[in-house]
This record gives sequence, C-alpha cells and structure tokens, in this order.
Amino acid sequence: MLKPVETAVARFSMVMGGLVLVLMMLQVVVDVFMRAFLGAGFPATPDLVGKYYMVAVSVLPLALTELKRRHIEATIFTQKLTGAPLKAVLLFGFLVFGAVLAVLLYGSFGEAMRQMDRGAYIEAGTMRFITWPSYWILPFSFGLALIVIAIRIIEVLTGQFRDGDHDPLDQVDAMREDA
Repeated sequence: MLKPVETAVARFSMVMGGLVLVLMMLQVVVDVFMRAFLGAGFPATPDLVGKYYMVAVSVLPLALTELKRRHIEATIFTQKLTGAPLKAVLLFGFLVFGAVLAVLLYGSFGEAMRQMDRGAYIEAGTMRFITWPSYWILPFSFGLALIVIAIRIIEVLTGQFRDGDHDPLDQVDAMREDA
C-alpha cells in the first residue's frame, strides 16, 4: 500500500540529486573554461553553487538514505533484540527522528517564508542574485524525509517493517566483486 509512495520519493530524490550534481558540474566547468579562455567567469557561480547546489546536494538525499536504510546506527545494544522489544526500540527511534524532522521542517518553512516575503538576494558584482528560492530546498527535503518516517512508523505499528540484518562489510565486499 505504501510502496508506491516510497518508490516515488526514491525516484524523485535520485533524479533531482543527479540533476543538481550534473548542473553544478556543468556550471563549474563552464566557469573554469570562461575564466581560462575569456578572462571572466560565469556570473555568480560561487553564489549559485553555495546557495543552491550545495544545499540541495546536502539535504535532498535525506529521504533516500532512510528509504535505503543507510543512516548510521549504533546497534550494539539492540542487535540481539527480537519481537516486541525490537518493535518498541524501532518505534521510539522513528518517533524521535520524526519529531526532529518536524521541528526542522517548521523552522525552515518559517525561514523560507520570511526570505520569500522580503525578496532575499545578494549582490553579485553588478547584479542582484535572488536567493529566496534556495530557502525552500530545506523544508521540501525535510518534508520528504518526514513522509518516509511516517511510512516507517506505520510499517512498525502494522508489523510490516522488515529491517534485514545487513553487515556493512558484506556490502563493501559485494561492491568489490561487482567492480
């Protein structure tokens, strides 16, 4: 029932993350080329990279990392748990993560609204470089991650959550074999 939502979030996160990386790479290459051969770079490249691209690259994958269960976990005390105690620990962890995401979403949404209302920009040389749209990357990313956490909470409560035991060293070995 919730798999289509997970799939949509995963695809969107991967496509947007890849698109942002490609755009950033192309802009930096064009900027370096223009500086080397024309004596002047692409206008506002450092500002665009710092205010838009790097923010998106940093937080857009947040939902995807939870979908793939790639967050860092300290399982030394929980690795032997099964049944109701494991379910309680998982539920507690997801609830705490959801609460943190909700606070981040609330705060970043408020900041995005303030920046949009004032029409935030920076002076880049002789031009005004609009920055207020970049403030919407954070609440959007936190919102996607919160959707994933809500799905996880529902899965735990309904008994559908399966967190397979995975050893990171096995994953590294599998990557080496594929290469």
